[in-house]
This record gives sequence, C-alpha cells and structure tokens, in this order.
Amino acid sequence: MNSNRLRWAFAALMLLLLALFLSSPGLADVEPLPLDMSVHGRELDPAGWISESEYEDESIHIVYETASRKPKSSHNTVTCRWVRIKIADPTQLRTVMSFNDYDNPDLERPDQMVKGLNSVVACNDDFMKYSYDFGYVVRQGVFYRNALNGQRDILIIDDKGDFSYVIKADKESMEEKLSALAAEGRTPVNTFSFGPVLVLDGAAQELGQEPERTEQRLAAQRVAICQLGELEYAIVEIDGGNENGMNLTELATYITIILPECKIAYNLDGGGSSHLYINGKRPHKTPGSRGISGLIYFVSAVAEAE
Repeated sequence: MNSNRLRWAFAALMLLLLALFLSSPGLADVEPLPLDMSVHGRELDPAGWISESEYEDESIHIVYETASRKPKSSHNTVTCRWVRIKIADPTQLRTVMSFNDYDNPDLERPDQMVKGLNSVVACNDDFMKYSYDFGYVVRQGVFYRNALNGQRDILIIDDKGDFSYVIKADKESMEEKLSALAAEGRTPVNTFSFGPVLVLDGAAQELGQEPERTEQRLAAQRVAICQLGELEYAIVEIDGGNENGMNLTELATYITIILPECKIAYNLDGGGSSHLYINGKRPHKTPGSRGISGLIYFVSAVAEAE
C-alpha cells in the first residue's frame, strides 16, 4: 500500500513539474512580431542587460566582443567588433528604411533612424536608395524592385530566418533561386544588393580578383552580416578610414577566425555608411556619420503583459 501511494505521489509531482515547465516564461512569453515595417521591437527589460556588452531575455541573447588586428592592407592596427545574436523567432530580424518610405529618396542619419526601434543590435544595410535603377529589393516581405544586371551578389533572408544567396545575380538566376525557395515553402522577407558573399560554409571566398573592382582590394571600414546557425547570427564591423581597415579577402578570412561556425557572411555598405548600434547607441566614438538607406536590426519578442 505504501509503495502504491509513493508511486501515485511521484506521478502527481511529475505532472505538476511538466505543467510548470510548459507554462514557463521561456516558452510562453515569446510572441512573433508582424512583418509590417512600422512595427518595431518590444520594450527591453533593463534587467536583461547583464553588462554593457551582453543582453538576454526569453527571446534574444547577444554578446558583443572586440579585438585589435593589423591587416596587411592597412597602414595601422584597427579595432574589430562583432556581436553574436541568438533569437527565438525569425520576425526578430527586421529592417527599416530611411523615413519609412521607399519613394522618398532622402537618406537619414542612422542615429535618428535607430530611435524608437527598441533594437538590441542594429547596423546599416546596403545602398538601396543611392540608386533606384539597380538591385533586387524586398523589405519586411514587401517587394519593391527588380533591376538586376549580373554584377553583384544578392543576399536573401527568408521567412524561416535563413540566409541564401545568388552570385552575380541577373533576372534569370534570381527567378531560379526564388522558384527553388518557393518549392521549399519559403518566401523572401528581406534582400540585399551590395555584397559580395564573403564566407560560404566556413570557407573564405577569394575576392577582388576582377581588375575593375579595385575597391575590394583596398583597406576600408567594413560591415558584414553572418548566419552562424538556426536563428543565430553575427554582425562584424571593422574600423577604417585614411587607408586603414581591411580589404574584402582579409575580412572574409578574419570572419572564419572569429566565427568558425559561420555558414554565410555577406558584405554590407562600408566606409562612412558603417554603423553598429548596441541598445540604440554606438559602442565607440566615431567622427560623424552620413545619411544611409536603412538599418538591419534585432529586437526582443517577449510578449507584453496583459
């Protein structure tokens, strides 16, 4: 009799623990965000900031790191910064345009654009509005432009949060890629038309070999976005200016060193457009900034209390 009672008590305890586990905040409090570009991140929990370089709540975890390096192409040692980002839902990776309007060609200062996003991490994107006659543009699931010329690599971020690419995309190769994604039940949410692709499956790509692409071989300030795993990403920023920084081959190689698990790394707009924000602020001083087309940013998706 006593052994039966013990078994019943143990079973009841296990059911209670299971119910508590299923209702725990880590599982119940993550709520996907609408794709609408006017919708931004949920308000961050101040207690989530473990330090100035680390934030964690039920839906997102970021860690910010820095290191110094002397690339061969650079006159001086440069500072390298990168942020690892793990999210719970694909809708936490978002984009915003300057002045929230594709038809407005004006560029916007990123320190103004980042306000109100409730971003944990943000960085500049490509040069979408610098020229309206080039590129393949999708933002937050809305298609805007198909003007490909076979000269640049396209990065696609789909509704599962996965990266894919088209090397030197033209209209035909892009349509083939989109058809392949559709066959897998995937749709593009955001696309970028800067490039090139820097890393594929952990291997640095040989870049800057074309005679006309001298800018790829020069030291410069750089920004790249990477996918490390399922819903796991990184942003890498390299200081530069006045013949300092990294060329693209050096950047690709460096990413494989600091992020050996990297699946895909993609070069974004650099130079004076390079901007990295942690909690809405630049983690380092910078000599001014110029207007840009838009931001890529990561947010919390913890459900608001009712």
